[in-house]
Amino acid sequence: MMHYTPQAKTLALLPKFTATLSFMGSTFIFQDVALHKRSSHRVYDRLVFGLSCSDMVASIVNILSTWPMPEGTPGVFLASGTTQTCTTQGFFAELGNMATPLYNASLCLYYLLLFRQGWTEDMIRTRAEPIMHIMPTTLAFTISILGIPFKLYNNSGWLCWIAAYPGGCQQTRTCTRGEYADMFRWIHYAIIWSAISFVTAGMYAIYRKVKTEEANINSRRLPYDQDADDIVRRNKKARKVAIQAALFIGALYLTWVFTTITRIYQIATGRNEFALLVLMAIFFPLQGFFNALIYIRPRYLRCRSRHPERGVLKVFVMALYPEKHPIHGGQNVSPGRNMHPEVLAQNYSMEANLKKDTRAGRSSAEESVEDAGRSIDTAMAKAESICQSDDSGLALSSRREEKIFLDAVEESDGVEDEFEDEETLAVNNTESARR
Repeated sequence: MMHYTPQAKTLALLPKFTATLSFMGSTFIFQDVALHKRSSHRVYDRLVFGLSCSDMVASIVNILSTWPMPEGTPGVFLASGTTQTCTTQGFFAELGNMATPLYNASLCLYYLLLFRQGWTEDMIRTRAEPIMHIMPTTLAFTISILGIPFKLYNNSGWLCWIAAYPGGCQQTRTCTRGEYADMFRWIHYAIIWSAISFVTAGMYAIYRKVKTEEANINSRRLPYDQDADDIVRRNKKARKVAIQAALFIGALYLTWVFTTITRIYQIATGRNEFALLVLMAIFFPLQGFFNALIYIRPRYLRCRSRHPERGVLKVFVMALYPEKHPIHGGQNVSPGRNMHPEVLAQNYSMEANLKKDTRAGRSSAEESVEDAGRSIDTAMAKAESICQSDDSGLALSSRREEKIFLDAVEESDGVEDEFEDEETLAVNNTESARR
């Protein structure tokens, strides 16, 4: 019976747990988009859907870890496969792990077109979305298929991937498989880190755009501006979408940094470092789990605003369910369903009294609105006189950019419709409780 070291057992078993978390996270996003959202109308949902599909493939490969390696591979715990099963695992590992960061780049491009260029959802859908799906899938399939005739997929530590066989054969030029493994690894990581660099630069550009437009809008706001509240709301929403995008970048870095360091070390030294392999086995399979937490985050914030009295775990469980689920308190259930008759009668009575009070106060409210309208007209006249003293060309250009930015924020309703003003939700819930 072959003896295996604790290190070998750790590398074989650890990815199975972390990759299972990732698979569960990606599966959650998959079913949430497929079953509970109108994905045919939203580019954002379709991109996240593609991202989750590619990560599900990678997660399944990582769960298998050492199982597909040829049986009897020295020092590899649980190796039970053949050369063919190892090649299959390597193919799908390259496919899923290549497509995932490229879909992150597509998601970044979507944000850039929306916020930087001011494209509408329809423009992105017709002009850019096909490229956003074709680029990740075509490039990932091309590199993955090339690995088969070059016999690149072999034991690379704790799974089958691009590696030379037997280990260390490049120095003696005695490789029987994967002779060009080092070259393909450099190509692989050049593509991966090009995508990560693009995402980083794109998110920084979006951050600068949001900050600049916030400063422009706030500098132009007047105390008597009737659109001030709407501008503040859209500024808050723009910040939330930018934070959401930045979190996806953080997950991307956390997933790939240890993997890249490990592979560079292998190329440079021709051997494996156990500590680096452990870090890789922990963080590399977790991208789907990280993406799921980020995906759930807007919904969690909204549930927490609606139910501040509940604990973190209970709110998180609520966020896992769609908005129409009864766990959210039945706010979407019809008023008369499952309600005691006396309570229902009291509610109808309160509603009738509220309507009566509303009709009674309507006339006085109309008079107040007329007075407010006259005050606004006076204020707007003053504002126009102030604006006329500015350089008209510069002011026109600034306002045009401001309008493009605010329109993009409104378009982001199709991106993160879970984002709502938590303060407004809390106030609305308080008023509902009083009534």
